[in-house]
Amino acid sequence: MLDRRSLLAGLGAVALAAASRPAWPRPGLDLGNRRDLLTAIAKMRGATDDRLCIGYVVGARYAVPEHRVIPMMGILAATFSQYRRVSDDAFEARALEIAYFTDLSTGKLLEKWKNPVTGTVVDVPLTRMGPSSIRLTADGLTVANPSGEATGLKLEHIFQPPVVVGDDVWITEQINVDGPPGPRPFVYNELSTFHGRKSELDNPARATVPTQVQYQSLITYRPWMGFGDTPGHTIARGAGTHVAGIDGLPPYYLELTKRLHPDVLKDPLALLRP
Repeated sequence: MLDRRSLLAGLGAVALAAASRPAWPRPGLDLGNRRDLLTAIAKMRGATDDRLCIGYVVGARYAVPEHRVIPMMGILAATFSQYRRVSDDAFEARALEIAYFTDLSTGKLLEKWKNPVTGTVVDVPLTRMGPSSIRLTADGLTVANPSGEATGLKLEHIFQPPVVVGDDVWITEQINVDGPPGPRPFVYNELSTFHGRKSELDNPARATVPTQVQYQSLITYRPWMGFGDTPGHTIARGAGTHVAGIDGLPPYYLELTKRLHPDVLKDPLALLRP
């Protein structure tokens, strides 16, 4: 017969073994799993259902001639998008971007701009890109039938491995675009880092989550900027967030868009339909 001490020791060993392994799988998304990672990306970048998604960034662009940073202009940009899951491994989306360049002192829309490097005065164009059709997977995104300024450009897009610290999740997307060869080829490099909460991403009832965005880019001089043959490039930085609706956009952005692109505010989902 077992004595009391042996019985207690045996029960203790059983309890210790049970405590060392979970009794059931841990809930939530496994970001090491491609399908779960894609779900997290979609929730942070847009939504897993077909609602209207809106995100904006406020920042600035700088000229870098001969390794010296010179402030150029402010950036006020927003993207309107709609996502649709087409398989366990992919989403399809439509996206429209409206951006404005602003005066660094007043914050107002730039229509004429004096290049701080060359002194050339130029007209500042409005920026409206899309609607574009994209396919989103855990590997990155691809653009179907690029048009306008995107025609003839080579796009490479990847998602870097997610970083998780406690309840914080950061996912960075990297975009590299190369234009046709020429005396001054177009090159675009972008890093956008999305930050959200793991506890919110894990919630199956949430199709989208509050997300903060940090934006950095390095771009060659554009022809309209008036740099001529001046060597160098531009860099930009920005920060932004996703908003629940049009009213969440910055007031000055709404003012400009109401005046210059009223169709976007009237019915953005209609514009996003194929």
